[in-house]
Amino acid sequence: MSAPAALFHAGMRLPTGLPPARDGDELSQPLEPADVRAFWEEQSENRQPQSIGKDSLDISELRDLLSTIIHKSGAYKGAVKMGLYTQRCCDLYESLDSSGRIVFLKLLSVEYCAPKGEARALTSAYLESLAQSSDPAQSALRARALRDGLTPQYAELIDQINRLPGGFSFLVRMRADMLEYIRGHREDGAMRAMSDMLMKKLETWIIGTLDLKRITWNSPAFTIEKLGQYESVHAVKSWLDVRRRLGNGRRCFGFFHRSVPMEPLVFVWVALTDSVSDNVQSILQEREPTTAEAEATARCAIFYSINSQPGLSGVDLGNFLIKRVVGVLRAELPNIDTFCTLSPLPRFRAWLDQWLTPEYLATPPRTMVNEDAQKALIARAPHTHTWTAALKHIIDSRGWTGDQANIDAMEPVVRALGAHYLVNVKRGKSHAAYDPVANFHLRNGACLHQINWRGNTSYSGLRQSLGLMCNYNYVLDRIEDNNERYVHDGSIAISGNDPFIAEAKRVAGNNMARAAKL
Repeated sequence: MSAPAALFHAGMRLPTGLPPARDGDELSQPLEPADVRAFWEEQSENRQPQSIGKDSLDISELRDLLSTIIHKSGAYKGAVKMGLYTQRCCDLYESLDSSGRIVFLKLLSVEYCAPKGEARALTSAYLESLAQSSDPAQSALRARALRDGLTPQYAELIDQINRLPGGFSFLVRMRADMLEYIRGHREDGAMRAMSDMLMKKLETWIIGTLDLKRITWNSPAFTIEKLGQYESVHAVKSWLDVRRRLGNGRRCFGFFHRSVPMEPLVFVWVALTDSVSDNVQSILQEREPTTAEAEATARCAIFYSINSQPGLSGVDLGNFLIKRVVGVLRAELPNIDTFCTLSPLPRFRAWLDQWLTPEYLATPPRTMVNEDAQKALIARAPHTHTWTAALKHIIDSRGWTGDQANIDAMEPVVRALGAHYLVNVKRGKSHAAYDPVANFHLRNGACLHQINWRGNTSYSGLRQSLGLMCNYNYVLDRIEDNNERYVHDGSIAISGNDPFIAEAKRVAGNNMARAAKL
């Protein structure tokens, strides 16, 4: 019996009144079936105390514990004892509920940041040394003292935790708690600063400690469950869904930290296909090839989902993962000559809603969509007078996805807008693409290849981007040049012959030429 299937037979209690499962039925079950989850929760309740809330947290005791670790004060008796205090601190954090953890993190970020008075004095001393002495050795000593003085005190706690067995994984989870809080409290600069420092440390510690592994149906059940837990692009619905994604014609690779060998830090799903895929339904829903011969004839590797643990947000692991996986696939399957993504446009619908201002609804841009497409769309909403107003009316109405005439009329309009969004819409005053997924792949040297209408017809895909997806093509001998040009001036490389991308690129070139004349 395979490891995942075994999970449903060990200690499993069937709900009263339900018929026994037939062979294979467990594959269609969710990854966390209610009866198994209830069983382990019941066992956990017998072993662990209830979570501690913020009202039950002894702040004075917490301060004493943190000061002992950070300042090596009080009962400090050496490295071994310090490890015990640090483990005690981690155990306390793990025992807290969400409100208690926020109190812990806020106290740590505010009371154990860099002391302002000391930093001010060290800055003055450094500036005075530069003015009074030309001795580079003296300046270096002052600079070192200033650097140490500007380092937040909680950095010592973070370093101590990382030395513990499982400490790295604990810090990743702790940063996930920070990020969840920051999403609703962007004004908390102290918490954001602590999160950023922890991100930099995690990024540094990861270098040289990662192992690339292929994840298969025979991998440990714990590892496979984590795929479902961390998948954020195309939700994993059941064991059968996972088995399909890990079957013939499919691949999954992950980076694993050596201290957490069964839990992927970042992983990527790959489909082996005959041509560049233009919709994710064909990958997720259709049956995979059943023979090795089908893999031997595949020409394309489609990277259709990249995910990382929430606490590693901002740590650029996906770039290294894609490049390593390309090398592995080239060695295993020399018939593969195209490496493409099938990527979402997660902010497209939000951008479109903001772009459809009253001004554009009344007087839309003339050159963005051709006249035939404009007329066809207006015909679908006869009471409107502009194609922008017709588009807004349709996408704001319920059930538009079930009307084929609406879908046909919208295709050229939405594809044109999608190409404009990817090519011409920038982040603030920078050269970077506004769309985060586009910026990620273009910064890594990929080419924008194709805009795909009805690429993702799931609820999430329609809500985020009206179902639009796109392909980024990693043309191996162009990656370095593409990266250099994009970083330098935001120039976006294209491949293929998508007419909507070509038109958006032409408009971008004309705009740059006009700006240069001014």
